[in-house]
Amino acid sequence: MTFTLVALGISTIVVGAADVEGLNSARVPVSDRSDAEFDRGVSRALEIVIVKLTGNSASPQSGSGRAVVKQAKRLVQQFGYEQQGIGVASANELVLRVEFDARVLGEEMRSNRLALWGKERPETLVWLVLDDANGRNILEANDPHEIMRVMKDRARVRGIPIAFPVADIADTIALPDELSSVALANAAYLNSGKSGVQSTLVGHIRQVAPSLWESEWSLVVAGELIVWEQQGDIVELMVEESSDNLANELGHRYRDANQNPSDVVAVTVHGLRSVADYARTERYLSTIDSVTSLLVRQVDESAIIFDLAVKGGFASLVQSISFGQTLAPDPTDLGVFRLIPR
Repeated sequence: MTFTLVALGISTIVVGAADVEGLNSARVPVSDRSDAEFDRGVSRALEIVIVKLTGNSASPQSGSGRAVVKQAKRLVQQFGYEQQGIGVASANELVLRVEFDARVLGEEMRSNRLALWGKERPETLVWLVLDDANGRNILEANDPHEIMRVMKDRARVRGIPIAFPVADIADTIALPDELSSVALANAAYLNSGKSGVQSTLVGHIRQVAPSLWESEWSLVVAGELIVWEQQGDIVELMVEESSDNLANELGHRYRDANQNPSDVVAVTVHGLRSVADYARTERYLSTIDSVTSLLVRQVDESAIIFDLAVKGGFASLVQSISFGQTLAPDPTDLGVFRLIPR
């Protein structure tokens, strides 16, 4: 696999984002309900959670990661067992569901110098172009193809929000068979710009022989282009690996801001027309991961001024706000925002 990194002069309007839920929980298969299998399952569940929280698939195998995993049983908040599937073939597969104490786990990870990636994460618009015996197709959001299920499942496991073009958009984009992967990526990026997402992934998957697949992937995020290629006999494994590549790249770019010391920044929010607006604004700012404390300095009829202690300072705060759809920055006045009506 080869990676190419190129700086791009791309301007994007940020609207696609999500607060990811379930970052501190995982489900793992176990063979039975014995103590030995419970211990193994809890450790494996914590490894999955550490990957989600750091955005780095290698974190559990690091010295710091192994030190945290050793504390797995102490960090469990609740657990339960489920039967996986409803068919006869899968009815006997037992799954252990584990949720870890977010506060205690966070403290343990920070004490072992593992960088945490917050719940505010950019949504990635994914274009999957498939060339197989049926011709060339864009796989839209509700396509039943197996590689769509694989990518959605892997994104959920890694804690990254993804979206796919809806049917009416995918069907109106003409992609002649002779277009190269680069031309496909350019066509997808032009259409992605209309949606204003901050991260776009284009995957061109080709079946070159009955048992041989090739793929080229282009990820645009934070003004950079990352490209990689794959070849293999199982297309689902290729898609799963590329989903991990996506998560690793996003984690690398966004997780470090929350690790810096806190700075106090002043934020003014306009467009408040009711008590509910004031409460909504204060509640939203207090839930941003990088905000460690919040103080209301001044309130008037249409605005409120906050003093916020923010890990990573103002740049980190603006990045987190840009992932959401609650506040919009004033383009002419730094530190001033407007509440977006619901």
